Amino acid sequence: MKGTCRPFSPTLAFTCGDPSGIGPEAALAALRRGGWPRRFRPLLVGEASVWCRAGWRQGLFPVWDTGLGLPPPPAGKSTREGGAISFAAVEAAVRLCARGLADAIVTAPISKQAWSLAKVPYRDHTEYLRHASGAEAQMILAAPRRGLWCVLATRHIPLSRVPAALSPGKVLAAAQALDSALRQLGLRRPRLVLCGLNPHAGEGGLLGREERRVLLPAVRLARRQGVDLSGPLPADAAWRRHVQGDCDGLVCLYHDQALIGLKVAAGLGVVNWTAGLPFVRVSPGHGTAFDIAGKGRADHAAVREAAQLALRLIQR
Repeated sequence: MKGTCRPFSPTLAFTCGDPSGIGPEAALAALRRGGWPRRFRPLLVGEASVWCRAGWRQGLFPVWDTGLGLPPPPAGKSTREGGAISFAAVEAAVRLCARGLADAIVTAPISKQAWSLAKVPYRDHTEYLRHASGAEAQMILAAPRRGLWCVLATRHIPLSRVPAALSPGKVLAAAQALDSALRQLGLRRPRLVLCGLNPHAGEGGLLGREERRVLLPAVRLARRQGVDLSGPLPADAAWRRHVQGDCDGLVCLYHDQALIGLKVAAGLGVVNWTAGLPFVRVSPGHGTAFDIAGKGRADHAAVREAAQLALRLIQR
């Protein structure tokens, strides 16, 4: 019988990330441990020399060699070679998904400084993935086991630039992305809370006017478009409500407003999901950890969480 059913065992492409960080060793440790809730085919993407240094041996898992011919740079620092190697792995994984040879990408952490040194014209994964796919993808940060889900209205910009970067439209787009992502996971009408920017959500304008000028109009826009968004609430109160299960997700305004709460609540079980792409892309929610790279101390918990979320999304 002819059909287009998904193969029984999907293929997950694991990129090497920055070769001077813990990405390759954490990915290999996660895959070697076994005990996955669902069968899948892992495919390691990146320079074969990088995977060999991390402990890969012939016959362990298949490797898609990016073929730059570069030896892995020294562990523990950002380098031009590391940027070139990590970017080539991401490019190759995207092409594999476009050709139907991979069902999802699990990206290891990269160094933004290394990408800059290698003259990569993108600041991070999300910026490149938006360009490569043509999609207005959004970064969802989550601790899936804890049921904690956040979206960022701004991403990797200095804190001093956050107020000027906010607009009702940008906050609305973030809320819509989180609403759509949670519906994709099976929630019929996600309950979202918008975090305030200022202490006490501005205290009626005494501690800042962004809540009145930007955030309240964004809430009204969202509700008119069918998104169950409330707030803005002081960020500490919003996090308490979310951890208690009184809402399904938070719209956060800057990087640390999401990640501090997530990492306090879930430790290393934090993942990054780029929602809105034509393929699944997830990543562990930690960085390169240059200080412990190559010392056998890398924790693979976040890699497993990311891969498990990818498998969950593929089933949808």
